[in-house]
Amino acid sequence: MKTLIIENDTYLAQSISNKLIDKGYECVVYKDIDFELDNGVFFDVVLISYDVCTNNCINFIKLFPNSITIMMIKYITDDTVTQMLKAGAYDYILKPFVIDELIRKIEHYKDYKRLQQEVVFYKDYFEFIEGILNTPIPFTYSLPLLIRSNSQRSADIYAMRYARLKNIRFNFVNIKNINLSDILNINNKADEIVYLTGLEQLKKAYRNELLSKLSKQNILLSFISKEDIEFNNVANISTPSNDIDLNEEILSIKDYEKAMILKYENIYSDIELAKKLGISRKSLWEKRKRYGITKKKSMNQK
Repeated sequence: MKTLIIENDTYLAQSISNKLIDKGYECVVYKDIDFELDNGVFFDVVLISYDVCTNNCINFIKLFPNSITIMMIKYITDDTVTQMLKAGAYDYILKPFVIDELIRKIEHYKDYKRLQQEVVFYKDYFEFIEGILNTPIPFTYSLPLLIRSNSQRSADIYAMRYARLKNIRFNFVNIKNINLSDILNINNKADEIVYLTGLEQLKKAYRNELLSKLSKQNILLSFISKEDIEFNNVANISTPSNDIDLNEEILSIKDYEKAMILKYENIYSDIELAKKLGISRKSLWEKRKRYGITKKKSMNQK
């Protein structure tokens, strides 16, 4: 990271520079603010001694709106702290100080800026996807809430939009990756919300039993199926445009058949699956053999 150090105490300036260089920083040192910057030059960090710019610190700070600016001051007043922070400085450190404490502040704000950028990135991403999927706004719902969709992607985006609007966070849990007895015994608090996916993988009778026991919990669920489902609070966001969620790939008939068998063989019986695929049970058995699919009994099924 490129760092600008403005300090008239030569020993202190050099000590800060040496410490930062040891940590991989690139440092430029000046004794005052009477210098010209090249056009387009950018500093990740700007360290300014208030002593060298007493009458012009505010304007100097404003030259670096995107930098981590920290004031190095001898005493705390409205001029040395409040006005500097209003002008855009991130923080201040009181002289004399331990250089490691200054570096700790720099590292803290560096991580803070990185997290800010990540938040903006993911916020922009979700808003972009929401626009593509035309996701409805979930203002009226309260937990527990079941999201019914024909696309896991749509359900997940809706769940994230719900979390953002309600200012909540949740843990992501898929039924196939957890012992169901742990779900049945869930007793979460307001700040321990679970987003449970994979309900469609359960047999109907067991699914209904599970939903009955979760009907008063702080939980968000997704159900990716056209089947009817009973729950007190259901957000149905199924849309024809997302009827098949195959990552927008065009599959061959063979690959499509294989994908559908693998996806639904633990949800439907052989008779039901064959009927939905429009083939006989014998033909389903032959396709499994041809595609090398060995049917495994789901641990979530009774």
